[in-house]
Order: sequence, then C-alpha cells, then structure tokens
Amino acid sequence: MTDKTIAEIYAAINPLPAMLLAKGKIKPDVSVEIEANAGICVRMSWDKRHATYSYEREYKSCIGGSFQEAFGKAVAAINELPSAEQALLHEFMGKLGKLIDAGKADGIALDYMNPLIDSMKRLSENVITYKPASRA
Repeated sequence: MTDKTIAEIYAAINPLPAMLLAKGKIKPDVSVEIEANAGICVRMSWDKRHATYSYEREYKSCIGGSFQEAFGKAVAAINELPSAEQALLHEFMGKLGKLIDAGKADGIALDYMNPLIDSMKRLSENVITYKPASRA
C-alpha cells in the first residue's frame, strides 16, 4: 500500500467534479472520507434535475481498502454513466412512458395515445441502435 499525501489526494479528486459535469450532473461534489472499520470512501453527489430543494441529491459512494482502490472505483463509476445527451433522453423516455401509462389507465382515446406510443417506439429504437462516436 502506498501512502498518499493530502496534496496528492486533492490532485487526484479535483478533476472528478468536471468529469461529472461532462456527464450532465448538476452541482457535483466529491469528497474523500476515512471510515472506521470500513476503509476509504470517495463520495460523489449531485443535484437531481428539476430539484426544488437543495437536499434533493443523488449519491454514489465508492469504498476501497486504499485510496487508489476507492478512487479507481469512482472513476469507473463516472465512466459508466451515460452521456449527458443519453441521460436526458432516458429521463424524457421515462416521463413519456409514465404519461402513456396514465393515459391508458384513464381511458384516453387511442387517437390521442397512438402518436405518443409511436414516439416512444421510435425513441426506444434510437436508444437501442445508438452508437457513440469513437474517440481518437
């Protein structure tokens, strides 16, 4: 195990908020905690989209036996997040799906529902066939 200085830990985690911003996260915050009987934790949080209150945040904790392990898990977690574009599309699809379900439950006429259902099918097909541009 290699010990890290506070300066090295700062230098390692300082780019993480920018990486979260690039993934579309709002007001990201990253901290490192040393937890008794648990290890080192890199804790990340960000505001939920359209949040009304400051406490409406999403959290991701990455725990490891060393800073390097916890940090590696945090970077991997960020890299696995969908792009900002894809996250917005998935959020919209979720809202559209709920709207379609509500319309069906309320017995809304098919004339109104069919365009929504067709839109959802097209969006779903686009998500399935989406291939991000390769990075050079």
